[in-house]
Amino acid sequence: MKKITKLLLLLTTVVFFAGCDNFLDQPPIGGTLIQEQYDALGNKLEGSMRGVYSLMYTVSDHDVFGQRSIDMYGDLLCGDMALTDESYGWFVSDERQMTREARSGYLWSHYYGMLRNINMVVATVKNQTTLLGNVAQYGMPNDGLKVKDGEGKVVFHYDENDSLSAIYYAEALTMRGFAYANMVRFFVPTVDHLFNAGYNLTNYPCFPLYTEENMNDGAQPLAKINEVYNLIDQDLTTAIAFFDAFGKEYEGTSKLEVDINVARGILAYFYLNRAKEFGASATDPLLEKPMRQALTYADAAIKSDKYEIIPNKSVLTTGFNNLQDNSWMWGQDVTVETTGGLASFQGQVDIHSYSYAWVGGTKALDKGLFEEIPTWDIRRKWFNDGSKNSTYLLCPDKKYFSAKNPVSTATDNVDREWLNDNVFMRIESMYLIAAEACYFLGKLDSAAMYLTAITDQRVDPDVLTAATDYATYKTEISTDADKFVQALILNWRVELWGEGYGLQTFRRLTSHKYRRYNAKTETTDEKVRRGSNHSYDAGAEMSYDDETKYTMQIPSSETNYNDKLED
Repeated sequence: MKKITKLLLLLTTVVFFAGCDNFLDQPPIGGTLIQEQYDALGNKLEGSMRGVYSLMYTVSDHDVFGQRSIDMYGDLLCGDMALTDESYGWFVSDERQMTREARSGYLWSHYYGMLRNINMVVATVKNQTTLLGNVAQYGMPNDGLKVKDGEGKVVFHYDENDSLSAIYYAEALTMRGFAYANMVRFFVPTVDHLFNAGYNLTNYPCFPLYTEENMNDGAQPLAKINEVYNLIDQDLTTAIAFFDAFGKEYEGTSKLEVDINVARGILAYFYLNRAKEFGASATDPLLEKPMRQALTYADAAIKSDKYEIIPNKSVLTTGFNNLQDNSWMWGQDVTVETTGGLASFQGQVDIHSYSYAWVGGTKALDKGLFEEIPTWDIRRKWFNDGSKNSTYLLCPDKKYFSAKNPVSTATDNVDREWLNDNVFMRIESMYLIAAEACYFLGKLDSAAMYLTAITDQRVDPDVLTAATDYATYKTEISTDADKFVQALILNWRVELWGEGYGLQTFRRLTSHKYRRYNAKTETTDEKVRRGSNHSYDAGAEMSYDDETKYTMQIPSSETNYNDKLED
């Protein structure tokens, strides 16, 4: 029904705004449309959603290129990604752990710009289609597009227009949940820090909340965190319900467009990040079942059977460069028209392409983290161990590489097209969410089952003792909670390195045995330290509870402009 075309975007989106109030009131500039112009468009829902998706990869500078640059900010800030040379200037503020000040303006404008167009879609569905009225009157379809009563009689039959509106509505709500969940991740302290500071989940003011109902009302005051939580939950659960009811008629083929499983994944990760630690009081209704919900939605995505953990035989050959990989749930097909060139993840990280990494600005795995990876683990080979081409020590030369040039770094061979696809979500993250949720629910056997579903495919067949060592590892993490949580943290950091999960893993789990074990010296460092290969502050201790460093501040463009913000 819904076909993916190669037409130019019907509606491009707002890229940057000085502040929320300014962003709400400004006249049309470039591809930006005011509500009246938007309402006059034909096929406005498709055009606007394509515009929302385009913001996921819109380029502004060589270190500002949408979601994948945001992923890098977090991974550099927490130290899992090391910028080994600052000579080119890009991402230096993140390596120096100044992301809070240097990036807050971009994060703010990026997500609020996305929210502006999302809210237009939601408003249009509510005001200019028959969909929600029919749903309120007849209910959701339960047989194709038909609504049948208990006796099998057809009560109502949705038409194609309503069906399309339902899918765009679900996509818009999913993306709104995604945008606000990311705002929470970056601009709100962890739940433990909120409680330690004397806040609860009803009185912490976080950031303005804009929906289709108030988006034209000018600047808004800071919303309380429970208001944000409730909107995220409502948006994503509603999206899942609409995808479930109307999605059987959905024929979209692009993984750039979110679907029911992406919505489940966003919601599962949101619940995981909002939960308190094991054993803490859960008298607040908002803390009652977050881990159970995280497990429920992650497990639903897993059981959809649409995706596959990267199998052992392919661990070193995917290059994370192809949208069609069976582990990818959400991503972007990079084309000649959409590539950012040097201003892209590939242009910053892939040494097999004409990139900053290739010419010396290597983005490498933290050395201390590399030393934690067991010798049986094939993922060690994702990162250059220095035995060959030591110029690129610990760079991810076997995790991220060009499909056109997977091996060579010779000048005549490097890829100058930058057409590697961008990954936004993989099924492996759902297994990690489920494993962590089970751990905090006190279900160690189940937690180990989810985690080893990944690690079963990560045993290096070229290491003679790997099978024996891994068998011992499986036994230990299935019976020893302390060893399990260390394995869990390591897998979050290594399996998803470069994919934007490092900062939240650090913030969420550091206080719970986030420590380093050195297999060579058989010693454990209780402190989190930066590896020796960082260009800045190598070996320094990192304090997870320094929320002034790891929680973004509201940018001055907003505080100076929005007179409704509290002092």
